[in-house]
Amino acid sequence: MVEQVCQLRRDHPSWGAELIRVILRDQQHVTTLPCARTLRRHLQRAGLSPAPAGRPPGLPHPQVPRADQPHAGWQTDAAEEIRLHSGQRVCWLRVVDECSGAFLSTVVFPSARWENVERHAIQESLRDTFGRWGLPQRLRVDNGYPWGSTGELPPELALWLIGLGIELVWIPPGCPQDNGVVERSQGVGQQWAEPHACGDAAELQRRCDAMDRLQREAYPYADGRSRAATYPQLRHSGRPYRRGSEKKHWSLEAVLRAVAGVVVVRRVDRQGCVSLYNRTRYVGKQHAGSQVYVSVDSSGPTWVFAAADGTQLRSMVADEFTAERIRGLSVGARRSRDKRAEAPRPAGGHGRSEG
Repeated sequence: MVEQVCQLRRDHPSWGAELIRVILRDQQHVTTLPCARTLRRHLQRAGLSPAPAGRPPGLPHPQVPRADQPHAGWQTDAAEEIRLHSGQRVCWLRVVDECSGAFLSTVVFPSARWENVERHAIQESLRDTFGRWGLPQRLRVDNGYPWGSTGELPPELALWLIGLGIELVWIPPGCPQDNGVVERSQGVGQQWAEPHACGDAAELQRRCDAMDRLQREAYPYADGRSRAATYPQLRHSGRPYRRGSEKKHWSLEAVLRAVAGVVVVRRVDRQGCVSLYNRTRYVGKQHAGSQVYVSVDSSGPTWVFAAADGTQLRSMVADEFTAERIRGLSVGARRSRDKRAEAPRPAGGHGRSEG
């Protein structure tokens, strides 16, 4: 047993004693293994250096309280430029339960840069995650692609999530500690899955799936029990999601309520136009060079353009906000420079398209 422990450390230098213990127990179905402290002593005697220390959790940020029940809140974050053994670089999207810290999903995309992953591929990966775990009550995201919002109108992927009945929580810019549960998981995930030893994205996907399961169901969390044993309600959120019935339950009203409270500022160009979701809207040449304040009247829905003193300048139908456009992620016009390569599909068969 000691030799097996030492060999696992030689083969996987980033694995700690506790993870090695879980791996041995899972592979050999042995119920009586020495504790992790004993394994550390054996590794030290064998002259094997300790695994890199994980990043300790920071102090909780007072602005956004952490969920106190499984699936009350999830956190999501992407990691990019992950180097494989072949030299290929990939990225992944990780979803973590905020209360328990359980790794719910890690989806690998064969693209080095996260911004080059096509938005429909991201949507499909989230649909897979919702189908497995149910819908969370809220999802905490950063201000980057594809759901970022710094006081602007929510991007179309965010609108789709809101229509599913998920509350979106955008962390303040420059405050990664507000997304700390998933941020800390990124380093652990790369240590455990060992991308440098994977030949391609599909192999890394298989490793991530296996390690995520171990982290949830076997790795000690509280009093020696796993997260799954500590939180039985982690099995499912109780809010089922099915692709076939998404259209029936998706709510345009929820989206309109969310955007109705947003006011954005635009400067009118020389032609009298402003841009909203990359679509040109005419305000009037007489307002060229001036700032206008744009909001949405949800009863239309209607775009409302006003001057700084509140005087309404113009209104027009906001035909971007339809269920079909939002669910199809076609709210905004695609810029010519935004013609990315065909969607890098998730590795390992994730991301089915919906009929």
